[in-house]
Amino acid sequence: MQTNAGVIPASLCHSRPTALQPSAAAPVAAMSGTDEPKFDPTQSSTWVNYVRVMNHVVQKGIQAGGVVGLGAVVPAVAYRQHKKGVGWQESLPALATAVCKTTLVTLALSVALGVGRLASIEDLKAGLEDRAYRLHYNQGQNRADLFAQVGIAAGGAAAVAFLPATAAVVMGSAAAGAAAGVLVHVATRRED
Repeated sequence: MQTNAGVIPASLCHSRPTALQPSAAAPVAAMSGTDEPKFDPTQSSTWVNYVRVMNHVVQKGIQAGGVVGLGAVVPAVAYRQHKKGVGWQESLPALATAVCKTTLVTLALSVALGVGRLASIEDLKAGLEDRAYRLHYNQGQNRADLFAQVGIAAGGAAAVAFLPATAAVVMGSAAAGAAAGVLVHVATRRED
């Protein structure tokens, strides 16, 4: 794997993640191609890095809930609503609530898996530093998260504006927005 003129520590160039050594984190600003301050997770507490990693896990749980909800659950609920003779406009709150329930399940699963994965790391401090470092500089992941966050805001706002704004309807609409954001990200990303 190319090491970007020695900027990426050799320990991060393996296909299997290894711990980021504190001495290897120094030249990280050159990776981003900007003049932003250096990001060095070794300077943060273990808890700060734990929160960084779990924030990523929570975002993936919400995005997965939206994708699974729209792809599998919404068609089934829409079909049941149609069989009952309920019109599509009257079905929207039920569809959003179904996506909300799906998102709660995927969120719980992703958090449980994330906590379990972190609990299995021998050197938690080094493992969290490594993962926080990788997440910070993963441009594709950051772009996907940005698109999903914009979708969450748009979906939640649309629910408040156009639907009976219960918590489940707003959350389900926000998760559907996250899925739409991920879809737009995938459809518009450039292959380098």
